[in-house]
Amino acid sequence: MGDLTRLAPTPSGYLHLGNVVNVLLTAWLARGRGARLVLRIDDFDVGRVRRDYLANIFDTLRWLGVSPDAGPRDAEEFPRWSMGLRSAEFRARAQRLAHDHPDTVFACRCSRRELSHEHGCAAGWCAAGCRDAGHRLTPGATALRLHVPLGSTTVLLPTAEAVPVPAGDHVLWRRDDLVAYQLGSVLVDEQLRVTDLVRGVDLLESSALQVHLAGLLGADRYLAARHWHHGLVSAPDGSKLSKSAGGLARPLDRVPELRERAEAMATAFGAPLGIGPA
Repeated sequence: MGDLTRLAPTPSGYLHLGNVVNVLLTAWLARGRGARLVLRIDDFDVGRVRRDYLANIFDTLRWLGVSPDAGPRDAEEFPRWSMGLRSAEFRARAQRLAHDHPDTVFACRCSRRELSHEHGCAAGWCAAGCRDAGHRLTPGATALRLHVPLGSTTVLLPTAEAVPVPAGDHVLWRRDDLVAYQLGSVLVDEQLRVTDLVRGVDLLESSALQVHLAGLLGADRYLAARHWHHGLVSAPDGSKLSKSAGGLARPLDRVPELRERAEAMATAFGAPLGIGPA
């Protein structure tokens, strides 16, 4: 099997300029390496999906002239590619993971609000003793969490540098009986046989957590994948762009000037990574 990369937009808001830059970089990497490009739409959080957000993904790809080699071709075709169709598969893998790693994967009764945030841990820690309580994974009552102790590290390719894994008790299966992004993303990328992932540098910790999780899952193909982290496009006030941030929660004006700006940013961000337009 040859190289393969993927676009993984979430239909939870309109794509912003940072998303456009990532699409260009991913498409350029695929072209430069002769890799297949797959469209993997991440509708794990079904409650936030809207049809206009979904349509915006395909409209943006057409505007950029990016044609994935596999995946849904339009919003009408998307339902048969939905992550919701894999719920039983995801649940089975989550339960097997808990069975195989009872010391680190556990059912937790704590809500997000109840988690403590000691040591500046973004994920929070279960402070109610759920790791040793033997709770069952029960929809509406418990979530499945992965315990990552302070000081954990993992190795990201292609640099082979040891990077910190964010400490805390990270959710893998949600209380509302849905797979959490981190687990779902690793499982799908492993199944797709992804060899290269292009992400913003803000997702460096997420990449480290997913590689750590892949080791527990025995996802050897994911462990061998290369992670390319590029710079970020900032909002006018210098803050991180977000789909839900005020004026960004609307479709981009697809004008040539914006396309030129996105290509210039992608070129600048891609140069240190060896990624550029063909």
